Amino acid sequence: MKLNHFTDYSLRVLIYLHKKSNTAPSSLDELSSKLNIVRNHLIKVVQFLAKKEMVITKRGKGGGIIISEKANITGLGDLIHLLEQDDSPIINCSTKACIFISYSCRLKVFFNAAYQAFLDNMNQHKLKDLIFTDWESIFMNHLNDKHLT
Repeated sequence: MKLNHFTDYSLRVLIYLHKKSNTAPSSLDELSSKLNIVRNHLIKVVQFLAKKEMVITKRGKGGGIIISEKANITGLGDLIHLLEQDDSPIINCSTKACIFISYSCRLKVFFNAAYQAFLDNMNQHKLKDLIFTDWESIFMNHLNDKHLT
């Protein structure tokens, strides 16, 4: 299974905001710079996360983006499922004509069971379980890598 870019970017934002939760709100420019994500993509991500109450946004002076308590207590599996925005992310027999549909094909059933097992396993963890031993060096190395390209 491969997560889509939207899920990847959203998880990066949530991880960053979770780690930064006791400091000042983040801006889109800060997130773009720190996470190496194009600002236009982040706008869509943050709008979606705000709509789903995973982040709180505030405009104006002293505004910015912070993580919500809902995001902090939601299991990683539920976050991934929400972000994937698809009830059948592995295989969807309805999107293209499939010659096996009328023959009781069980492949989709097997994939869905595996996907649910993945989500159940991921739900044993929350954002707080994503611990990095050297948080500051992540961003220092990222800045150094940017200058090399």
